[in-house]
Amino acid sequence: MAQFLYVAIDLGKSFSGYAFSFKTDKRLEQIRIPTWGMKQGLKTFKTPTCILFDEEQNFKKFGYDAMQTYTMLMKKETAKKHYLFEHFKMELYNKEIHRDLMITESNGKTMKAIKVFSESLRYLKDHALDKIEQNTEGQKFTASDVTWVLTVPAIWHAAAKQFMREAAVEAGLVTDSTPERLIIALESEAASVFCKQLPSDGFIAEGEDCEEKLEQKPGSQYMVVDCGGGIIDITVHEVLDDGKLKELHAATGNDMGGQSVDKNIMSFLKDVFSEEIFEKFENEHPSEARNLKYGIALIKSCDDVVRIPCPSSLQTLAKDKQSMESYFEDVQGAEWDDGGIFIEPEKLKSFFDTSLSAIESTINQILKNTELKIEYMLLVGGYAQCSFLRKFMKKRFGSVYKVLCPVEPQEVILKGAILYGKTPSVVKSRISALTYGFCICELFDETKHRGKSIYRNTEGKVFCDVCFDQLVSRGESIECDEVRTFIRSPADPLQTEVKFTFYSSGRQKVKFVDEWGVEETGSLSVNIPIADKDAKRQVRLEIKFGSTEMQATATDLGSGETRTTKLDFMSEQIHTQNKICA
Repeated sequence: MAQFLYVAIDLGKSFSGYAFSFKTDKRLEQIRIPTWGMKQGLKTFKTPTCILFDEEQNFKKFGYDAMQTYTMLMKKETAKKHYLFEHFKMELYNKEIHRDLMITESNGKTMKAIKVFSESLRYLKDHALDKIEQNTEGQKFTASDVTWVLTVPAIWHAAAKQFMREAAVEAGLVTDSTPERLIIALESEAASVFCKQLPSDGFIAEGEDCEEKLEQKPGSQYMVVDCGGGIIDITVHEVLDDGKLKELHAATGNDMGGQSVDKNIMSFLKDVFSEEIFEKFENEHPSEARNLKYGIALIKSCDDVVRIPCPSSLQTLAKDKQSMESYFEDVQGAEWDDGGIFIEPEKLKSFFDTSLSAIESTINQILKNTELKIEYMLLVGGYAQCSFLRKFMKKRFGSVYKVLCPVEPQEVILKGAILYGKTPSVVKSRISALTYGFCICELFDETKHRGKSIYRNTEGKVFCDVCFDQLVSRGESIECDEVRTFIRSPADPLQTEVKFTFYSSGRQKVKFVDEWGVEETGSLSVNIPIADKDAKRQVRLEIKFGSTEMQATATDLGSGETRTTKLDFMSEQIHTQNKICA
């Protein structure tokens, strides 16, 4: 009988996949990653993040199958009635997220983001359960038998992580009553957990004998540079005496991942053939344009002369204006030959410039912290497969730091997520990327609160109601099992509910919630009964900040009743009279 079932899902910007792990009486526990694309003549361990719905918004296909089906629909001219979503993960990056968030598909129609994400997760869940059955001699399992691990970028805000959890519930991975069966793993941490156990031959040797591996002696510090298709995610870890990891620098990054290179190549082709011709090609032959984009995504790992096959429809449109050779007469580093575009290595490298510059800039900002004693830089993620990126990192930083990249830089995130799911305590502490606090009332003091909003309770007391009560400051280290306790009281004796409205800021010191750079990020409400006259009414708030998701428990000290609550980072901003004071 199989036991200890774990499935890690990576719903990536460009490609998605999963890993699973189980143990039986006959087999030792292993981490396995299935392959995709066999029907298309391919063999990859990820499938395109592409989902297709019919005209009634019912799920049809995911991944390679979605692309193939949509291409067939294009021939029947029925595709525009369907909904095709690609690269939708970036809809959760640096945006205001709420439950009614809508996203736009390739033909301009919209659908609720929660449906797009949950149906994608549902498909990957079902696929994983089928694959586990095939590997366990036909034993059938349900989602409730599995501990699920979802990987997300470390730089995602709390609302995006909550969105993924709610999508997972919608998809049937877990229920609201079994939240412990779903673990959110930060991609850079997952990669770090797996790579620290790799031997030296688990890392790429860049044209030389490589005997280096990630040093695990206490005090070793290394930077994790997670290079994905959409996001560059960077953090710094230190190995502690017990082998656990301590985050030394809050995750930071940008959106200049591998797809920014793809965009530069597409812009180059538009410049060569003209905006007019290329837009006509994209509008009239969208399936060929889509195949061209996927073909371009695959050439990034090359560092020699590359050939981009030119779609026949693009050739036809271009030849109406002039010969194909004529388009390349004044183009440096590229030429036309026998139905394809040949690009010289130096020209290909130029498409990486903006991305590499952004990565270098972000790393240099971190290195300004002179207290860090970094020895290694660890490159992971699909984009790290590109030799241009690895050579750039060696050239810029290799003289001071040991730059390492695992042989399978994409797989280490999924495999590491399985390991993290089994022992989340392997990460002992994290750095808070923001200052967090909540809004409280303070008795109005003209010297401190002049010009600020006021609130008068039923007893006639006047408060300033925009004061910031700090929970944790930006850059502060918090242990992952650490719980911080705060005791607060309602501002009005007749209140039957206390609402904690949470705010965040990139600034370390905040006094009022209406200051610049302070944003409302979530809320939770606690019911409190009206007590006897003169009885002290207090609520104890316990918050766990150090985990990948923030958790809270509230206790009404009057009745002794304890309620476990969750911070809602996706609620609309609502002005309330349920005030609290220190």
